[in-house]
Amino acid sequence: MSHGLAVALLACPVLAQANERRFTHTYESAVLPAGAWELEPWVTLRAGRSSFYSRFDYRLEYEVGVTDRLLTAFYLNWNRITQADPANQGQSVTEQNFKGLSWELKYKVLDPSADPLGLALYQEYTVNSDEFEWESKLILDKRIGDNLIAYNAVAEAEWGLSPGEREYAVTLENVLGATHLFTPAFAAGLELKNPNLKTRTSTGLASSALFFGPVASYARKNWWLALTVLRQLPALQRSEGRPDDSLVLDTREKLNVRLIGALRF
Repeated sequence: MSHGLAVALLACPVLAQANERRFTHTYESAVLPAGAWELEPWVTLRAGRSSFYSRFDYRLEYEVGVTDRLLTAFYLNWNRITQADPANQGQSVTEQNFKGLSWELKYKVLDPSADPLGLALYQEYTVNSDEFEWESKLILDKRIGDNLIAYNAVAEAEWGLSPGEREYAVTLENVLGATHLFTPAFAAGLELKNPNLKTRTSTGLASSALFFGPVASYARKNWWLALTVLRQLPALQRSEGRPDDSLVLDTREKLNVRLIGALRF
């Protein structure tokens, strides 16, 4: 094989438009070029609460580059939950729910290649028949050689819209990811997530949970995959509802496994 052909084959994975995701919870500042679009299926397994609980969250995302700095995306959201039946000991119940439509905007302010630090602003809205949610992110990232580090500051608010149930909850999150590119295609590293929950009835924070685990990703020219497995660590602040538990198990799970894929067009 000629030297030139070998170089071309090794470079093939990075001939993509350099915006494949290397994390599943931590966002990066890169956006799609104008006119490019991706179809991204998501699946997240959330398992293990104080009693039996297993939940799959599904999202189907259509993402398109509006300009070389701005992208927009639309999502379909649904889930399937199996949990212990409180009315029948030893039995479980399963339900499937459509969780509404989401609209995302992401604007790249600084480029991590051309500028000292990558910076992007993110906004997402979700509407369902019984709730409304908005989510804002400040996205920072930095490439240092073959290492990529990213941090997100996240604010998320949810309002219940059912008559007589005007509940709301606010979650402030710190999300950190670090990964190493072993080849242009394959990277592996770690993600850390710290969701802090405030509800209408809580006096301060209702809980401050902590998740940590490995992430791996693989990218080719027209597709990519990313997988993260997070385990819950002892809480930074135990849940108001279950103060004797070292983990937050009334609103969070022991295990979170997320897989995201994409086809680029």
